[in-house]
Amino acid sequence: MISAESLALFVLACIALGATPGPNVALIVGTSLKHGRQAGILTAMGVNVGLIAQLALVAGGLAYVVEAFSRHFDLVRYAGAAYLVWLAVMQWRSAGKAVEAPAPSAHAAFGRGLAVAFANPKTLLFHAAFLPQFVTNTADPVPQIALLAAIFAVIALVGDMLWAVVADKARAALKGRFTLVADRVSAGILVGGAALLLAAGRR
Repeated sequence: MISAESLALFVLACIALGATPGPNVALIVGTSLKHGRQAGILTAMGVNVGLIAQLALVAGGLAYVVEAFSRHFDLVRYAGAAYLVWLAVMQWRSAGKAVEAPAPSAHAAFGRGLAVAFANPKTLLFHAAFLPQFVTNTADPVPQIALLAAIFAVIALVGDMLWAVVADKARAALKGRFTLVADRVSAGILVGGAALLLAAGRR
C-alpha cells in the first residue's frame, strides 16, 4: 500500500501541476473566453478523456506506445501547435464582430480538447516517468499506478473545469464594448498554448 505521506505528497503535486497553465489550459481558457462556459467545459472534458487514455496506457505498462510517441515527438507537437494557431487565427478574425461567431457544437468542442490532449506527447512521457516515483510495490506496480492515475485524472478534471468557469466569469465581465478585447485575448492565449507546445522538450 502507498503510505499516507506519499499519497498526500502526490495529491499536492497533482494540484500544483493542474494549476500550471499549459497547452490544454490555453485551449480551455481561450474557448471559454470566446464561446462561454459550456463550450469551455466540453473542451475540458475532451482534454481529460485524452488524459485518461494516456494514463491508462501508462498504468497498463504499454511501453511500446510510449516509445512510439517518443519517436514521433516533434511531429506530434508541431501538428498540435499548428492546430492551436489555426484556432487562434479563426478567433482573431471574428473578434468584435457584431454577429458573434457561433459556438462550436458539443462534438466539436469535445474533439478540440481531445485532439490537443494527444498533440502534447510530453504529457504521456511525463506520466510514464512521474507516476512510478510514488509506487512502493515494485514487484506488482500496476494496481498502485492505476490508483495514482485515477487520482490524477480526478484532480485534473476538477482543475480544468475551474479554469473554464473562471474564464467564463472573465468573459461576462468583458461583455459589451470590451468584446473585441476578450476575443483577442482569447486568440492570444491560444497562440501562447502553441508556443508552449513548440518550446516543449523531451526533458
